[in-house]
Formats: sequence, C-alpha cells, structure tokens
Amino acid sequence: MSYSKKQRMAYVVVLLCVALAAMCRHIPKTTDIESIILDQSRTCLYLGLYTAWGIYLQKRVVNPKIRRCLVEIACLMVFWIFLRSIKYHIMTEILSLRTCWYLYYIPCMMIPTLGLNAAILMGEEEEKNTKKRTAALVIPAILFVVAVLTNDFHQLVFSFPNGKPFIDQNYQYGPIFFGIQIWAIFCLIAMEVILIRKSKSPQKRRFWLPFFPGIMLLYWNFGNVIGTPLITKYFGDMAVSCCLLMSAIYQSCIYCGLIGTNTRYTELFQAGGGITAEITDGDWNVRYRSGDFPKMTDQMRKDTKQAPLLLEHGIQIKHISLRGGHAFWAEDVSQVSDQYKELEELQEELTERNHLLQIAYEKEAEKKAIEEKNRLFNIIQNQTFHQIRLLDQYLNELQKTESEEIYDRILRKIVVVGTYMKRRKNLILSQKEKQEKLTVEDLRRSLEESCDSLKLCGINGKYFIDPEINFLEDDSILSCYDFFEWMVEELIDVIQFIFLRVAEIDGQKKVAVTVKGVENLSVLTEKKPELYVEQETEDEWFVSIKV
Repeated sequence: MSYSKKQRMAYVVVLLCVALAAMCRHIPKTTDIESIILDQSRTCLYLGLYTAWGIYLQKRVVNPKIRRCLVEIACLMVFWIFLRSIKYHIMTEILSLRTCWYLYYIPCMMIPTLGLNAAILMGEEEEKNTKKRTAALVIPAILFVVAVLTNDFHQLVFSFPNGKPFIDQNYQYGPIFFGIQIWAIFCLIAMEVILIRKSKSPQKRRFWLPFFPGIMLLYWNFGNVIGTPLITKYFGDMAVSCCLLMSAIYQSCIYCGLIGTNTRYTELFQAGGGITAEITDGDWNVRYRSGDFPKMTDQMRKDTKQAPLLLEHGIQIKHISLRGGHAFWAEDVSQVSDQYKELEELQEELTERNHLLQIAYEKEAEKKAIEEKNRLFNIIQNQTFHQIRLLDQYLNELQKTESEEIYDRILRKIVVVGTYMKRRKNLILSQKEKQEKLTVEDLRRSLEESCDSLKLCGINGKYFIDPEINFLEDDSILSCYDFFEWMVEELIDVIQFIFLRVAEIDGQKKVAVTVKGVENLSVLTEKKPELYVEQETEDEWFVSIKV
C-alpha cells in the first residue's frame, strides 16, 4: 500500500473516532449507566487518539528539539483529557472540582507556548544552546499558570460575585484572564507566521491549511468567553475542543511540510535517483531495494560486513550496520580501478626512471668530484711547482751520491720541503675545498711544523706573530708562509738560525726574518728586489718584506 493511501486511511480513522466521540456526547442518555459508559468511551477514544499522535510524533518528526516540544504538547493533551475525566466522573467536592478547573490552564498555557518554541527552533543547529530563549518563552506561561492556581487569594483571573463557595458555574473574568487569552492567541499566530517564513517545502502553497483550525480556535475562544449559544451547546467541552483544534494546527503544519517528518521511506528509497542499494533486517531478509542492486547470498552479505566485496565489472558492495538491520550499497569502481592500474604502471615507470636518474646523478657527482679533485690538484701543483722540481733535484742527487753523509743531508732537506708541501696543501684545501677562511692560527701551526722539521738539518727555527694581529687575508697568510719557505730553501745549507716575525711596522703589516750564519745576502736581493736587507752583525742579517 502506498504512503498516500495509508495517510488517507489514517485521517479517515481519526475522523471516525472524533465523530464517534461526538456521538457519545450528544446521544440522549436514559440511565446513569448509559451516561457513564458513553462518557468513558468518549474519554478513551480521545486518550487513545492523543497517545497515538504522541507516538507518531516521537517516531516521525526529524528535528529532535521540535520533536521534544511536540511530544510534550501531546502529553499535555493526554493530561488535559484525563483531568477532565477526573473532574466530571470522580471528583465531587467543590475544592477538588475547582482545583481541576484551575489545572486546565496548565495545558491551556503550555501548549501554545511550546508550539511557538517549536516554530522558533526550526532550522536551528542541534548543537546550538537554546535554553535561555526557551526559558524566556516558558516563564511568562508559568507565571500565568501560577496566577490561575493562586486565584482564590487574589481573584484576578476569575472573580466570584456570590462569594464562597467558589464554583465554575457563577464567575466573572478578571484582567489576568484576558492576558492569558492574548498570550495564547499571540503564540498561535506567531507560531504559524514563523513556520511559514522558515518553510522551504515545495508544498508551501498549502500554508493556509493550519490557519483554518487556527481561525476556528479563535472563534471558539471568543464564543466561549461571550457565551455564544452554538459554542455552549455543541462545543462547550473546553478540553476536547481546544485539544482537537490545536492538534489539527500542528498536524496541518506536518501535512504542509512546515514541520519535517521522516515518512514515505519506501517511495523515497525506490525513487532515489542513482541509488543502488538494499536494506535488510537482522536475519538478512531484504526489506527495501532500489536500482539494479545485484542479487547476493546471505554468505556474501556476511562477507561484505567484514570487508567491501568486489564483484565483476568493477562493482563494489559496501555495508553499514543499522539499528535492527543492515544496509548495502553498490558503487561502480571500474573507472577508479582502471585509473589505479594506470597509476601503478606510471609509478613503476617513474620508479625506473628515478632509478636511472639517480644513477646518472651519482655518476655526474663522481665526475664533478673527480673534476674538483683534479682542479685542486692542479692548484696545488701550480703553487708548489718549485718544491716539486726541488724534490726531483734532491732525488736525482740521492741516486748519484755515494757519501752517506751527503745522502743523510739530502734526506733531511727532502723532509723540510715535504713538510712545507703538506702544510701548503692543507691550507689550499681549507681555502678551496672547505670554503673556509684561513686564520692566523693556521699560519702558526704551519710555521711550528716547519720549524720542527728544520731541527733535522741543525737549524734552530723560531717564529713570532704579533698578538695584536687577529686577522690576515688568505693571500697574506700564504705569502708569509711562502716567504719563510723561500728563505729556508735559499739558505738551508749555510744558516744556523732563522727567526720569522709577523708584525705591524711603520703602520704596515710586514714579515721580517732574522738569519744567522750567512756572510752575504746579495743573492736574495737579486731574486727579490723588493726585499729590505740589513746586516746587524758580522753573520746576522735582517730581511723584511711587506705582506
């Protein structure tokens, strides 16, 4: 059976129940037993209707906050009908009857207020805190209820001209009563206006439906206040009339789509475009199916529960657990699978290409390293070319000499020159390969090692670097060390003592060498005319040059 047929049948059943309840009220009663049976039957019909309506709201209304408000309204209606039954069939004392009459105004006030609150909550986020706003609506209704319940003390809601006993057969309306009526009417009108403004339903053209029972409720309210004979005779039951018209307002809002419900599952599920799915119960029995969902066995469904199941032609079945059952849906992953295969092939190709590029990079790095080493070797070779030739000369002399003393002296010279070449190479590598600036400490370590090697030749080598000189350019450091080595190589056979100083003389940084054991240094000035040479004693000379 379609949803529309079920809906029409439900409305027909409700109308029949209401009609039957009305007949129970207006059928003439000849005996007390008939009156009791008909009245209780009428009460049971209304209690059953509002209880069923509350269950319907609990299951169907989507928004949880609106659902809570509407369910509370249905509960208030059940309470109102139950209270009416107690008043007319159980209570006999005047105080009890008046108390039941006053308690009528709890649902009379709270139902419109909760309806307005439900309308305001429409479209609000569930996580949003709305307690303060709800309290601002409920507090006035509570104050009105308190005013009614305490009416015996102030009589501002109902006044009794005849005095005690206070009964509901002879009373007048007080100022707070009209405030109660205004508040109820305001809540009902504001609720419908807000619902219409917030509605996004395609059936918005039927928004007038809630106004029809609303206008009837207003008419009943005014007629009841002024005592219209038609209202008093046929619709004088306040609880029944108000509950029927108010529930009609809310149900009309649901029917028009102003209040969202989760109905018509089957039609929506089957009409959902592009959805290929099925829903089963806990025993794997299919309840709903849409699209061309493939046929599956219970075992296949159990396997899908553990992991997605891939069928032929690239169809993948997925699962999700539901309350009381399972949901399965099909996804066409053929294009994704093809793209995944293409990506795998592309990944293999890129991996291989990356491997080749890595090899090429390593080869290029090796080539660059070799070229850099050759470049540094050429620099070292060019800057120590004189020492290489000198070593070659010393080696030739070693091969030719037969004197052990000369042989030993040549070896000592080779050590001196080799020490210089080692330290000179270290300075070049620090400067070129490590990209580091040379320091005064590098010069000091180089001079110290060269002076130690000179001891093999019986030469006492010393050096001094002015502590105030904290920085020298790289070329100046190399020049100082080269000048010291040049002096040693030129005078290694004759000098006994050599002392090198690096200091600032006459505002210029100079390197000065004092040698002892030489008779004449004219040969040096011939090779380096820029030298300043001065004889200090008979065999001691002072030589300096600007750094």
